[in-house]
Amino acid sequence: MALWIDRIIKPSETNEAPAASDQIRSDIAVVVTVLFALLLALGIRNQVYSASNTAMLDDGALRLAYPERWVARQGDESSFSAVNLGSASTYDARLEVTSRPLREGESLELARFDRGLKLASSLDSYRELEAAEMQVLNGVPALVATYAYVADPTHASGAPDLPVVVEGQDVMFVLGDRFYVVALTADATEWEAGARDFAIVTDSLRLTDAPARAPAPGFQGGSNTAEGGN
Repeated sequence: MALWIDRIIKPSETNEAPAASDQIRSDIAVVVTVLFALLLALGIRNQVYSASNTAMLDDGALRLAYPERWVARQGDESSFSAVNLGSASTYDARLEVTSRPLREGESLELARFDRGLKLASSLDSYRELEAAEMQVLNGVPALVATYAYVADPTHASGAPDLPVVVEGQDVMFVLGDRFYVVALTADATEWEAGARDFAIVTDSLRLTDAPARAPAPGFQGGSNTAEGGN
C-alpha cells in the first residue's frame, strides 16, 4: 500500500515539472471554474425560489402571483388559496384571497371593520397587532392589518402536537364595487423565513406605503404660538 501511495504522490520522472507561471495559470483557472459553478448554482437556486404562478379572481379583475412551489386550491371565481406544504411548522404557510360585493353605503373602512369582527369571533385568541394605510396596484387605497391567533392544526388528526401561534397579514382594498382581502398567514416563528415567498405576492400587488397627507390649510404645529400677546 505504501508503495502505491508513493507512486501516486511522487512526481513523474518522465514529465518535466510545470513552470511556476504555468502552475499559477492552472490554479487561477481552477479558482475561476469553481467560482463560476458556485454563482451558477446560486442563480439557479434564486430562480427556483422566485418562480411564480398567476392566480385570477372575478374574471381577471384581480391578478396576483404566488410561489410556484405552493399548492393551489382554486375555489369559485371569487376565492383562491395556495398552501406551502413544505413549511417547517405543522401549520402550513398559506395565501387566501377572497372578494365580495360592497354593501350599500359600505366603505373600505367599514368593510375592514366587518372583517375584523368575523376574525375575532372565529379565531382563538385573535388579536390585531397593527394597522396601516397603504396602496396597491399603483394608487388604489388599501388597509393592511397584522394580527395573531392560536391554531391547532393537528387536532383533527388526533396528533399530540402543541397549538401554534399564527401570524397573519390582511391586505384589503376595493376594486370597482367589490371588497378584496389578500390574507397571508404562517407560524409566527416562521414568518421571517417565509418573507421571500410572501414578497412574491405583495410585489405582484405593488404594495407600497401611502403618500403622507398634507396638513389642512392654516394648520400650524402645536409649538407655534400666534404673534402678539397680552
